[in-house]
Amino acid sequence: MAFASYTALSCWRRVGRIFFILLLLYCCKFIFVIHNSYEVIFMDYKKYQKSRNMSWEILLKENVRELPVNIVELCYKLGIAVKYYDKLEQGNDGKCTVINNQPIIFIRKDCNRQRKRFTIAHELGHIMLGHVGQYELINREISPNDNPIEQEANVFASRLLAPACVLWGLEVKSADEISQICDISLIAAEYRWQRLQKLYKRNKFLVAPLEREVYKQFQNFILSHQHQVNP
Repeated sequence: MAFASYTALSCWRRVGRIFFILLLLYCCKFIFVIHNSYEVIFMDYKKYQKSRNMSWEILLKENVRELPVNIVELCYKLGIAVKYYDKLEQGNDGKCTVINNQPIIFIRKDCNRQRKRFTIAHELGHIMLGHVGQYELINREISPNDNPIEQEANVFASRLLAPACVLWGLEVKSADEISQICDISLIAAEYRWQRLQKLYKRNKFLVAPLEREVYKQFQNFILSHQHQVNP
């Protein structure tokens, strides 16, 4: 009887350990995001992938081959109008909507150039990811406290304007370099640099097929930039 009780207890302990391992594996899809909380706090990994991959697909589809990305021209190529206004409600830097089946991005005029660029890319992310009409969208400076929808748009925008594989090819070594090359604010560049450092440590570049295609498309730009730095 004692042996049977011990066997049953041992069995339940094994079941408990298996359950814990399965739970840990399930939660791993969030661990990536938690460890990179400079950009997002809590995002399903599949949604992160969707946002990242969408940025790569846009770069490839519209044949973008150099940095900084001409974000306004890119929007027009995609059939999205960009309009500037003196003020937007709630102190927003930007917003997007659809009027008569025409997607439109509204940008506050008095933002500086780099902030405008990131805001346009952020709003483009909302449109391309299907957020418009489904959620209340608010665009201010990047914050780790943003809700998941805003985080997805930030992931899209940062990967569109500062693709990691291109920065890796350019051998960037600081947030200042990222800011200058990508024409984004130093704040946005700091977030991107934090992520890039982690990728450097893990040597996680050119893993996804789409990323390899993006890198190949930017190769002439990368070689030209390297030649300028080391003539």
